[in-house]
Amino acid sequence: ARPLTHGHGSRAQLALVVFSESWQADCNSGVASLLVGIATALVGAYSAIVALELAGQHAEAWSVLVLGGSGFRGHYTSELLLRSGHNVTVLSRGKNYWGVLAKLKGFGASHWACNRTIDVDPAAGLQPETSGLALCKELVNGTASFDAVVDFSSRTPAELKQAVKLLQGRAGLYVFISNHGVYDVSKNATHGEPTLFEADAVRPGREISPLDRFKLKEKNPKGNDFLESEEELLKQYNSGGFPFTVLRTANVFGPKENTIRYWLLHLWVRAHLPLRLPMHLDETMLETPISMTYTPDIAQAVHRVIAKGSGDICCPEHVHGEAFNLACEEAPNQRTLYNYVAEPMGLNYVETVEMAHNKSIVLYPEIVRGPLNTEKALEALRWAPTDLQKATRSVARFYDRVMLDTGRHKWERETMYSKCKNMLSEDGPKFVSWIRAYYDERRKTELYDELDDEDEDEIVLARPVPEKRSAKKTQRRRRSSRGKEKSDL
Repeated sequence: ARPLTHGHGSRAQLALVVFSESWQADCNSGVASLLVGIATALVGAYSAIVALELAGQHAEAWSVLVLGGSGFRGHYTSELLLRSGHNVTVLSRGKNYWGVLAKLKGFGASHWACNRTIDVDPAAGLQPETSGLALCKELVNGTASFDAVVDFSSRTPAELKQAVKLLQGRAGLYVFISNHGVYDVSKNATHGEPTLFEADAVRPGREISPLDRFKLKEKNPKGNDFLESEEELLKQYNSGGFPFTVLRTANVFGPKENTIRYWLLHLWVRAHLPLRLPMHLDETMLETPISMTYTPDIAQAVHRVIAKGSGDICCPEHVHGEAFNLACEEAPNQRTLYNYVAEPMGLNYVETVEMAHNKSIVLYPEIVRGPLNTEKALEALRWAPTDLQKATRSVARFYDRVMLDTGRHKWERETMYSKCKNMLSEDGPKFVSWIRAYYDERRKTELYDELDDEDEDEIVLARPVPEKRSAKKTQRRRRSSRGKEKSDL
C-alpha cells in the first residue's frame, strides 16, 4: 500500500534533474546556476509541504468499515483507503460484480457477507430485530471499533437506524453517502443563486398545509428516504451519539456500474449515426443543467472527511454534523452531455431528436433539480472534482476495454446486451448486432493495450492533494464553463 500522493517528491526531483542538466549542457552561466538554485529551493519546499500533509494523514492507519464498499459507488473509496495504508472492512452481500470484491481482498480488505434488507411482515411491519444487519454475525457478535464508518448502502431510514443502533459506541465518525434527491422534498431556496446549496435541504414548516407536506414527500420517495436518514443522524448526534458527515452526490457515473446506465449511453452514442437512432432529448428539460458525480471523486472526498473528522488534519469541527455537495463543476444540459460522451470517440456531431417526456429514452438526469453548488466542499475539504471531459474519457476507455477483451467480464456484457434490447424495444436486436459486429471488427485490427484496469485505477485515484481555491473563482469558472460548453464541443 502506498500513500495517496506517493511519488510526488521523486517526480519533482526528476524534473529538477532534467531541468538542471539541460541548462548546464547549454551553458555554464551564472543565470543558469541561479535558476537551478531557485528550482532546488522550490522542489524542497514542495516536498516538505507534501511530507507534512502525508505525515498528518497517515500518522496512524485508520480502521474503516465501508457498508456497500464493493458496489459501484463505494468500491473506489475502499480501494483508495487500502492503497493509502488503512485497514478496511467491507460489508456487502458478497456479489463479485466486475471482480471488485476479489480485487479488494487482494489489497488486504476484510469482508463481511451480510444482507442489509430488512424484512416486512404484512401484519407487524418492519422486522429490524430479526433481519438485515441483525443477522450479520461479525457485526453483532464482534466488539471491533472503527475510526470511521462509511455508509453507501442504507436505502431507507430503517436500514440506517439499524446500523446506527448496532454501531453506537463503536464508530469515531459516520460518513453517510446521500443523494441530491433531498432537494426535491425540501422547501424552495430563499436565495437567488442558480445552484443548490447544502442549507437548501430543509423541510417546509407550518407555512404549508400537512397535505402539501405529504405531497412534497411523495414527489421523490427516494429523496425523502435520504433526507429522513440525514435527519436521523442529526437526531442521534444531538443526543450524544457519534459525529457524522453527509456527502450528497448527484447523477453518479464511472466505471464498473451495476445499473450499466452510462455504459448503455456510451454504446448508443457510438452506434446512433450508423443505425440512424438519434439520441433522445426530453422536451420538458432541454436546458436543464445536469449535475454529475464521478465515483473516484467520492473516494477523494471520503478520504478528506475522515482525515479531518479524525483530527489527523485540521479541523474536525469543519466536518462534524456537516453536509457537502459533490459534483463536477460542469453542469451540461442533455445535448451537451451527449457531446461530452461523444468526444472520446472522435465524433464531432451528435444527432438528436426532441421527444415527449412519456416517449423519450433519456438515461440522464435521474434527478432534474440542480445544479449542485460545491463551494463548501472545495473550501472546507480542499476537495477538487475531476474535469468532466477527463472523467468521460476515462470511463470511455474502460468500457471500450470491456468490449474488446472477450476473456473478461462476459456476464456483464451479456447483461448489458439484454438491457439494450429491453430499452430500445424493436430497435434493440439490430442495435446489439451492430455493436457486436463493430467490436469484432476492431478486435481484428487493434489490441486495446493503452491502459489496463489497474493502470487506470492508479491514475484516477493517485491525484495530488488539491490546493485551496477561492469560492468566487470557482463559481466564475463554473458559470463560464456552462457558457462555453456548446462552442468547445
